[in-house]
Amino acid sequence: MTKVVVYLLHTSLVKNNLSFVENFISNKRREKAHKFVQEKDRLLSLGAGYLIKRYLPLEDLLETKSGKPYLKDGPFFNISHSGEYVVFAIHEEREVGVDIERIDEKKIDAIKYVLSDKEKSVDNTNTLFQMWSNKESLIKCLSTGIKDIKIVEGLPLEGNRTINNEEHFVNSMIYNGYSLSVSLKGKEPFNIDINQVVNLED
Repeated sequence: MTKVVVYLLHTSLVKNNLSFVENFISNKRREKAHKFVQEKDRLLSLGAGYLIKRYLPLEDLLETKSGKPYLKDGPFFNISHSGEYVVFAIHEEREVGVDIERIDEKKIDAIKYVLSDKEKSVDNTNTLFQMWSNKESLIKCLSTGIKDIKIVEGLPLEGNRTINNEEHFVNSMIYNGYSLSVSLKGKEPFNIDINQVVNLED
């Protein structure tokens, strides 16, 4: 069974190694990060820059019309962040989308806006957040994007989806108080290989 490799980076590690991270990433990424006013947003952006530089063979990134960054000849990758985590997913052969959402009951009313009428009947907080992150990961897996998130199926939490006549498989889990979802183009199941980054290196 194929696997999607996922790297998680906590912003405390970025903050504690700020000088190293800023010198390690590209000028473009550093400038982008420093446009954020809030420290937490700067740290998340710096963390994303670090993961891209460390785990991609090069950083000559292109962008689709919907703004999704990609490499012309692969590998395929995607980035998400929420709360204090940046997550980076990579697959050598197929389009991948990843989304992480911090589980916070204060956000439940907001989640309802992205759910279909059927999905709104779910009353389990973890499941609600997993449905949300499933939808987001699926949309991010598409290079074309999609306008109405409600039409993207959030259930089942693991299984096949067809969007824009393309087959995808989605996998979801709860990780340290966050919902983490990964979508991969194709109908075959896959494993998620979780790697928590504990040391920063070049």
